Amino acid sequence: METVTIRELRQNWPAVEKRLAAAGGLTVTRDGTAVAELHPARQPAAKSKPKQFEPEAHRRRLEKIWGPNPPAFSFSAALAHDRAERKF
Repeated sequence: METVTIRELRQNWPAVEKRLAAAGGLTVTRDGTAVAELHPARQPAAKSKPKQFEPEAHRRRLEKIWGPNPPAFSFSAALAHDRAERKF
């Protein structure tokens, strides 16, 4: 692995960056002693397309959790109840 001094890194970053890309990695030295290693950043993985909502798969998951008779709970009714209790 190639080496680069801290001074060279500070004073001549564009050239060091080109060497880093070409070499695939550099060892940073201070007074002849290795103090760090530089490696090119990994490219982020391509983002996958977000999954579409599948009503049938959702229904199957709910049946697996709750069984054939899900609890009779209405979010709309609970929200209306909470709002009715508010005092302004």
